[in-house]
Amino acid sequence: MIGAPLVIAALQQATLTGMVRDSVDLQPIAFAQVTATAAADGATPVRGVADQYGAFFIPGLPSSSEIRVVVRAAGHTPWQRSYEEVPSDPIRVLLERAPIALQSLEVTGNRGGDPIALSRDAFVFDSVLIRSLPPILESDVLRATVASPSASAPSDYSSVPFIRGGASAGTPVMLDGVRLFNAVHLGGFVSAVNAEVVERASLLAGSGGDGLVVGSLSGAIDIATRDGSRERRRVSGSLGVGSSRLALEGPIGDNVSYLLDGRRTYIGAFTTQLEKYHVVEDDFPYYFQDVHSKLTFDLGGVRRLSVSGYASTEDLTTYDATETLALGMQATNIAFSGHFRGRLGASGIVDATVGYSRFANDLEFLGSPDRSGNGEEGDTADIPREILLYGEGSMEEARADLRLTWRAKVAAITVGAQAIRFVSDHDYDATAVLDWDNDTYFAPLSLRRSHLRLASYASADIDLTGGYQARTGARADHFNGFATTVGPFAELGYAGDWWSARISASQSYQELASVRNEEALTSSFLAYDILVPVTKGPMPRNTEASIGWQGTVARLRIRVDAYARWLANLRLPDPGRKPLTSIVMGDPNDWYLSEGKARGLESSWSWHSETGVALLGSYRWATVSRRVGAEGEVDGPTFGEVYWPRFHRNHELELGASYRRGASLWSVRYSLRSGQPVTPSRAIAPFQEQGWDGEVQLLSLGGSYNSATLPFYRRIDLGWRYESDIRWFGGGSVSPYVSVANLLNSPNVVGWVVQRGWYSANVERVYMRQLPMLPFAGVEFRF
Repeated sequence: MIGAPLVIAALQQATLTGMVRDSVDLQPIAFAQVTATAAADGATPVRGVADQYGAFFIPGLPSSSEIRVVVRAAGHTPWQRSYEEVPSDPIRVLLERAPIALQSLEVTGNRGGDPIALSRDAFVFDSVLIRSLPPILESDVLRATVASPSASAPSDYSSVPFIRGGASAGTPVMLDGVRLFNAVHLGGFVSAVNAEVVERASLLAGSGGDGLVVGSLSGAIDIATRDGSRERRRVSGSLGVGSSRLALEGPIGDNVSYLLDGRRTYIGAFTTQLEKYHVVEDDFPYYFQDVHSKLTFDLGGVRRLSVSGYASTEDLTTYDATETLALGMQATNIAFSGHFRGRLGASGIVDATVGYSRFANDLEFLGSPDRSGNGEEGDTADIPREILLYGEGSMEEARADLRLTWRAKVAAITVGAQAIRFVSDHDYDATAVLDWDNDTYFAPLSLRRSHLRLASYASADIDLTGGYQARTGARADHFNGFATTVGPFAELGYAGDWWSARISASQSYQELASVRNEEALTSSFLAYDILVPVTKGPMPRNTEASIGWQGTVARLRIRVDAYARWLANLRLPDPGRKPLTSIVMGDPNDWYLSEGKARGLESSWSWHSETGVALLGSYRWATVSRRVGAEGEVDGPTFGEVYWPRFHRNHELELGASYRRGASLWSVRYSLRSGQPVTPSRAIAPFQEQGWDGEVQLLSLGGSYNSATLPFYRRIDLGWRYESDIRWFGGGSVSPYVSVANLLNSPNVVGWVVQRGWYSANVERVYMRQLPMLPFAGVEFRF
């Protein structure tokens, strides 16, 4: 009867469950720290953390003993209650916002804004941090993630970050549990997700831990939108120089809330004014519009149901008579998801998610091969009449995910299953007059492929003795008709009073590959990924190892991570020697089996004071390499060579600071980065080639591929906003804001081209500039 005492002890234990919410708007508060302590002398406190929906489970408590519960969360005052015994029903925790002392004033606000304090697997960017950074056009979710040392922006024109040496195709953007394809507008300049509906964005740098659910090569960006207000009906929005927004939200009865948010830009009108005052050379006739909606049903306790939807359109239509060119591009993007959460016994949760997303685009590029003008202002040229480039494409994904989580006294166990159906249909072609470089600039592309991915995963988070912790798990994938893979994960950690450390290793697989060539210079301006499944083995694979340390001293938090990553079975084209005319798109099945390596050291820190000052910084040193084909093989100018990819920088420093004084918030962001690689130019040689414009082309004769670097990168952004309370429409606030991107107008560059003047034989190297100094202004309102 050895097991009898264990059974009796188990029957005498209970599990405390509950929900943590903000006391004002009743929004769930994620990652709150919960501590439950029995009244008996010498009782050991039992700790837990609320999950992303504010729910918590504290198992292993004595069922018939008085307990004391304390809940803490950033930006809120501690909450504590005593109970005669563990409640059988979930408790409701309402946290009051903490007052912040500001120059003899006392205001109430959410301090938040610390990406390194909430998760060991991710950098978490909440709405406070996103709004505190100087906006470019408007607050941007994806641009905010670059404050993490794991993320790197390939250029000012792309808000899509590259994670630890991986390309963007290996880092899916998830919106409320469903993949959002090409989560950008304006070629990548602006995030497709409006920051005002975002509760938080989690940047997962690796494939282990929480990354097991995703199953990608280079982590993920998981965006969770907020629920609508449960307090009262509200109207909010903004008016800016380039965009406007309007949101409606509120309760429906006692248990339902809604959120509806729409956004529209008028970038064409804005750039026309910039051109008028010679801030930019040409206007940009472009717009996008998007809408997001969400319904949330509170079903009691931790149970909830939410349904969300996203839809957007964008259009670019340009015509330049002096250059005899016309371009038309349209795109639509939709994503829908439904999520249900329920109880599973006394200490378990079941999460079920279904979703569907689709991205489609049309492209037409017109030109006239016979110039009737000489390219100077005022000349008249032929109306563009010949199609040079045309096509259309789409990607769609339907998915279902079921996840079960149990929490015991010393372990948390998660098991799940996924089914994902992906379909791609792409058809692009070019006429003969666009064959600038013997079909290496643009190759015709006609692909229709689909795949079914079935996956299961499991993980265990185990508390060991002496402060040690262990996590282990695995993900098994069956790619229908192709391969079956297993990716393991293991981690050992230690948590002390003020610091923690961990060492981990993981492996992951991904069938989707992008038809976009990252080495083409065009990729710095167009961040759209067109994805297709590879259908020839072996499967693209990522293997990584990392070691990390994190500590808190007073108000200072520091995190340091070192990592190594090995990418195998990538599909890459031969980059050639000329990035300007490198192939832009191609079928990954026709490209070469390649490999990549990355290793780096990352550090990040945050600090805030009671007087409204907050600091955030990160530094990263890393090396990244690629090799197209097997070592020693020869099938092109760079085939088999190890090279430094063009999107990478060895050193990156990001500093951010904000200061709140009264109703004003000042913010500044400073970026200092080493130069990106470039192939050095040794000589310039003209050669005759019949192109669409009939001109003599210039060939740059370079050295080793990407063996030189562009000038270093430096940029300062400055922002200011002022929040004033008003009594209109039942009370609310109005917040004007002003920001300046690249305050010092630093001449950062993304590459260079060789050009010769129209009327002279002068040949010069012309640098292609990154973002110039741009001012933005607007006003936000909330009633």
